[in-house]
Amino acid sequence: MRPSALILLSLLPLTAHAGDDAAPPPAPVARLFNHLPYGEAAPADLQPVPGLAGCVMARAAVPDVERLLAAARAEGIALGALSCFRSIAHQRQLFCAGLRDCDGEAALRARFVAPPGYSEHATGYAIDFVQRGADCRAAEQCFALTPGGQWLMRRAAAFGFELSFPAGNRQGVGWEPWHWRWVGAPAARARFAAARTNFPAPPAIPPAQMKTAAGHEVRPPSLETAPGGGDYAVSTSRGEAASLLATSAMRRP
Repeated sequence: MRPSALILLSLLPLTAHAGDDAAPPPAPVARLFNHLPYGEAAPADLQPVPGLAGCVMARAAVPDVERLLAAARAEGIALGALSCFRSIAHQRQLFCAGLRDCDGEAALRARFVAPPGYSEHATGYAIDFVQRGADCRAAEQCFALTPGGQWLMRRAAAFGFELSFPAGNRQGVGWEPWHWRWVGAPAARARFAAARTNFPAPPAIPPAQMKTAAGHEVRPPSLETAPGGGDYAVSTSRGEAASLLATSAMRRP
């Protein structure tokens, strides 16, 4: 992700913006980088996450988020959240910030920031994690090197979470090791059906092993390679992980 986009994300409030007036997405960006349209969660379907101050998510996802945070804490991992639910109107403010011509400059911005109406955050099922106390600013690819980033790669699938945009992803957008979507219920899986079918990305939860929020934990799939042979797993070796950061950046469109 480019510095300008990172600065914008770092300024995002964690609170919900359900009261904002919804704005339509800029028409020219609808298909850029295979971004998929998502509707906005109804305010009645959203709920604060007790363990993450200011974070609001879909009510159905909250129990699994709390379980994930508790499991991480038990292993000495302090996870926080940079951004949870974001309204479509708030996404437009983020997408267009700093641009003289939002629609005209959309091609560049859409590689690193989802256009309004095309962000998983509007569903209430997506969350941007951060590693508290780590030597890595929020929403940067170095998150993959932090204990929290590596823990999520190993364990997040057990709580219904999938990595939306891994390195070298088929969708063609920037690598976001901090951005995870929850698919632990039928409604969430239906919302992300097109993304999961057209752009499968590890670590993901095989349909046959899918859990519900109240179900038992499942073993995540192998993280050694992605479909098609791409090396998407985060190495436990800092040197190898740093190499992955570099090669992934070169692979990005």
